[in-house]
Amino acid sequence: MKVHRAVAGAWILMACADLAGCSSADGRLPPAVTAAVARDFNEGDALRTAANYTDDAQILAPQHPAVQGKTAIVAFFKANIDKYLGFGNETTWSLVRGDVAIEQGVYSVRNVRIGANVETGKYIRIWRRTNNGTWKLYRDMYSSDSEAPAAVSVSPGEALAQ
Repeated sequence: MKVHRAVAGAWILMACADLAGCSSADGRLPPAVTAAVARDFNEGDALRTAANYTDDAQILAPQHPAVQGKTAIVAFFKANIDKYLGFGNETTWSLVRGDVAIEQGVYSVRNVRIGANVETGKYIRIWRRTNNGTWKLYRDMYSSDSEAPAAVSVSPGEALAQ
């Protein structure tokens, strides 16, 4: 009986270590990979921002149907990129296993006209390594920390009135 508990305990510890990235993890996603979407968004380039996603990717935005496929993702970014909005993200955790990676983090949307954040939240991303070795987003899901969906305004008067 004690042998079975010891074997079971060792198996559980190995499984937990593997899931936590403590044993055979390939490592963490490089910061250049995790920052690429924010960089391209902030440069105002919807096509280059969408190029960070696989052809069969999905963006799972709050209060919005899934944005599926490259064409829809380009349209999504064209509708959401604004020269007065800045997007930032910080990876808090990532795990790479072969050609798949998971990233968790926090984000902020800043109205650069008034110099204030208008939204903060958290995200989970699933990445896939392509045949040429680059990482592309396969699933991108985020949610605001606000109770109600944030009204992201680019007008200084509207933002101060809220």
